[in-house]
Amino acid sequence: MTDSPGQNAPQHQPRSAPHLQSIATNLRCNQNCLYCNRREATDDLAAIAPKALRAAIERALAAGSQEIRLTGGEPTLRRDLTELVQFAKAAGASRVSLETNATLIDLARAHALAAAGLTTARVNLVGPDSRIDAVTQDAGGWERTIQGTRALLQAGVTVEIVCALTRSTRDLAPLMPAALIAAVGDVGRPQTIEAVVPCDGPNPTEWLDYPAAAEVLRELDLACRAHAIPLRLAPNSGPPPCIFPPRRGLPHLYKLSPGARQRPNHQHVAVCQSCILADRCSGLAAVYLQHFPPPELHPITDEKARRRLSMLRPLPEQIARELVAESMTVGADGRPTYDAIVRINFHCNQACAFCFVSTHLPPATDAAIEAVIRAAGQRGSRIVLSGGEPTLNSRLTDWIRLATQVSTLPVCLQTNAVRLDNAELCRAVVHAGVRQAFVSLHGATPAVGDAVTDTSGTFVRTLVGLDNLYAHAVELVLNFVLCEANLHEFPAFIRLVAARWPKALANYSFVAPSTDLVPKETRLIPKYSDMLPALSEGLRLAQEMGVQVVGFESMCGLPLCLLPDTFDRAQLQLTAIPDGFDEGAFVRASACTQCDYNTRCFGLRRGYAELHGTGELRAIRGS
Repeated sequence: MTDSPGQNAPQHQPRSAPHLQSIATNLRCNQNCLYCNRREATDDLAAIAPKALRAAIERALAAGSQEIRLTGGEPTLRRDLTELVQFAKAAGASRVSLETNATLIDLARAHALAAAGLTTARVNLVGPDSRIDAVTQDAGGWERTIQGTRALLQAGVTVEIVCALTRSTRDLAPLMPAALIAAVGDVGRPQTIEAVVPCDGPNPTEWLDYPAAAEVLRELDLACRAHAIPLRLAPNSGPPPCIFPPRRGLPHLYKLSPGARQRPNHQHVAVCQSCILADRCSGLAAVYLQHFPPPELHPITDEKARRRLSMLRPLPEQIARELVAESMTVGADGRPTYDAIVRINFHCNQACAFCFVSTHLPPATDAAIEAVIRAAGQRGSRIVLSGGEPTLNSRLTDWIRLATQVSTLPVCLQTNAVRLDNAELCRAVVHAGVRQAFVSLHGATPAVGDAVTDTSGTFVRTLVGLDNLYAHAVELVLNFVLCEANLHEFPAFIRLVAARWPKALANYSFVAPSTDLVPKETRLIPKYSDMLPALSEGLRLAQEMGVQVVGFESMCGLPLCLLPDTFDRAQLQLTAIPDGFDEGAFVRASACTQCDYNTRCFGLRRGYAELHGTGELRAIRGS
């Protein structure tokens, strides 16, 4: 294991950050990885005695830790490991995790650990086949790790893969995701792959310099994306984000908190002075600079990059905040209905600049997802399964079936439909219970659609995914987010809908600067008045071609006073907006106080008002 540099004896003292406490159960290991900084040939028997470990667990929980992580060495060398897991859970740990190479775990032991309360296993795996046995110095180790991983997944334990990037693994690691899915995919898949870039320990010849590590991270990220497994970079590990050239970075690997405490034994270098992330990045490890020359760095000066690299709250709080969102719509009877938008994961296979979801977050726990779905059903909300991109979640059909069990309302899937070009996956989603789909389609041509999503080749896949959903009679709402790059294609979008999916609804949205992640820039967010000609022409075509356009009443629509003069506002299904429902995200101009729609219109997004002002608003009277 490599996440606690310099550790040469079990550490039981709680850290200053109490959310997670690692406790070493022993330091002996049945493998001897070339890069390991933890393994010892013998243990201090007094330090690892059951009584001492239980006391360490109690101290950690008393100090506020929510998760107890049992680590080593190799914890599965202990015969009483199951009892330790059970003790931690009974003592009040919300989560109990295990760091392991999984070579000593069979199905019976995996079930016993799960029954004792083990929630997550972090399995050390650095390559695709037995070639890694030379790295772990354990003949047959790769095969036993795979069998142990399968057993954990079968027992219902969440699996995270920990992959150390070193000189010995640099060519093997990018091949690992495909081989892993081939080996265990029939019983489940890992929740994440966490990359570790060691820069400590007894064998400096194994360390990668940061430019080389960045290239391996790029290759591994592509492999993870191809197999729908989120990749992240271990905290306190690896190169800083400025190692990547502008526009070629991997911001989703990083979670940098403003005002974060400087990591020990790290230092800023001269170019850090011009970086707007200097308040949350510790720079370079001093030990790295002792062994390698300073790498070429590219200071972060772009506001969009800063936002995407930042974590505004502690990770558990950020995940909980974004896991579920409430949205209000109005039914045909004029009554408000509420949607519970449940983000079953946050990562995505597209990269729209206007996305307000923290796509770099790891997914919430299965227990948390289940809890919010059940709660939504109990309060009578329509359940919308969303992301990120929810079709990347290996348990998507499970969540759909649960939603159908707890709610009498149709289950909706919010998706870009890229992966639904696979007819088998589409059938599985529909068979599980999806009856409605809210599908992102932000252009009418591949050139514009792929430019808006910043992912080449996905526009045509979305079209096929929509064809598959339409063939299964799923109710489709096609969402076109109007932004500077695509607003001219809105009329062509209406023609496309009419020709290819004539029973679908067309939903227009306006790019919403609703969180710190969305750049408040005119190159992304046009003025309403500049967008109105394209919207007016699209609405005219829709009426002519029989396409129903919706979205006027939503939080992502236009202020009602800015709808084209040819639009009949009497057709809108409006209701009074509850006080505080917008959570302060909207502002109103003085004209709003004189408007007939004052209590039924959200007004202007605060971010839009900061960019363009409120001068476009006018009072509507006599409606």
